Amino acid sequence: MNILTYYLRDAREGIRRNKGAAFATVLLIFISLTITGVAILFKSSVNDIVTYLNGQVKIKVFVDTSLVNTEDVESVLKKNPYISSTSIETKEETLTKLKPLFENKAYLFKAFEKSHLPDAIVIELHDKKDSDVVAKELKKVKGISDVIYAQTFAQKLIKWTDTINVYGVLIVAVFILSSFLTVSISINLALYQRQKDIRVKLLLGAKETHVRSQFLFEGFLLGMMGSLLASFVLYFIYQQVLFQLQVKFSTIFSFDTNYINIVMLAIVVGGSLIGVLGSFLSTRRLMKHA
Repeated sequence: MNILTYYLRDAREGIRRNKGAAFATVLLIFISLTITGVAILFKSSVNDIVTYLNGQVKIKVFVDTSLVNTEDVESVLKKNPYISSTSIETKEETLTKLKPLFENKAYLFKAFEKSHLPDAIVIELHDKKDSDVVAKELKKVKGISDVIYAQTFAQKLIKWTDTINVYGVLIVAVFILSSFLTVSISINLALYQRQKDIRVKLLLGAKETHVRSQFLFEGFLLGMMGSLLASFVLYFIYQQVLFQLQVKFSTIFSFDTNYINIVMLAIVVGGSLIGVLGSFLSTRRLMKHA
């Protein structure tokens, strides 16, 4: 307990002497880990959406009524062995479904209402695995102007997510590297300012590992402070955004509280490790010259 109190007092003194470097360290660790945590939660949300979309067995086709009659197209589609059922969705029915999306924006809905929105036929398949095959065949049918099915959106979403992930990893890597460097700079400053004290302690018989552990503990505290702030932000995002999404769209999103806790714990551990490793690299070089 006395050793811990001594380490805390020494670390507090070191942080007080280098407020600017300490603040920069905490800020960079906070930014890098917040971005990392948000990316993890975003990836989880996208996975839920993709899973939901891939589970859909419905296809919507739009009919060009200037070429064919909607009822005639539906009667042809009913004979397809892949299709279990069909139903016609008129422009009025589509607008009724879309109206809640334009809440408090009546002027936009009126503009949309005046547009040319073709009739649609909603098709339900026996097996969702046949979606691609059926969609390709439907595009060849005379009078069908467009084919929309959930798997198409899922594929696009995965493609966009992969692109975002690549750039996200690069950004996070830059911030984490910057965090290492700022931790090292902060500890280097502390070492240079306290070289005389370090020499006295070593001459009095203090072990190098004991002296070095003081600076490792200082780096640990800086890393933990940044990571704790990042965890609080992630929890706020979960409560205000993700949890609300789960309440409104429970059939799509399934955020497990344990998963959020594990992510937050991983962020705290990761930030603490960044602080310790940054301190380790600095003390490894400079303690030899103390």
